[in-house]
Amino acid sequence: MKMARLRAKALLLLGTLSASLLTGCERKAPGPEECTQFAEAVTGAQRNSPWLTPELQAAIEVETRRCLTAPYDRELFRCVLATRQARLCLTSFQLRKGQPG
Repeated sequence: MKMARLRAKALLLLGTLSASLLTGCERKAPGPEECTQFAEAVTGAQRNSPWLTPELQAAIEVETRRCLTAPYDRELFRCVLATRQARLCLTSFQLRKGQPG
């Protein structure tokens, strides 16, 4: 009887911890795949394009790295991917975050 109560409490605790971990681990920052997609939109080039030059490849890599390290938000991503107006979207992002251009 005592063991069953202890097991029930342990399962309840485990369920509560699992639920809090799942909601607490929701990814807010973009990942490598999203950053590569973002970088391709910013540079106007695709990594798998037959016309990809070494310069464009380097530009994609720079933008991907910048994306992974900068505190970009989802609004910036949506803007760039929807409009392909990277400069305008980045300016809007900087103004929104209070950063100098």
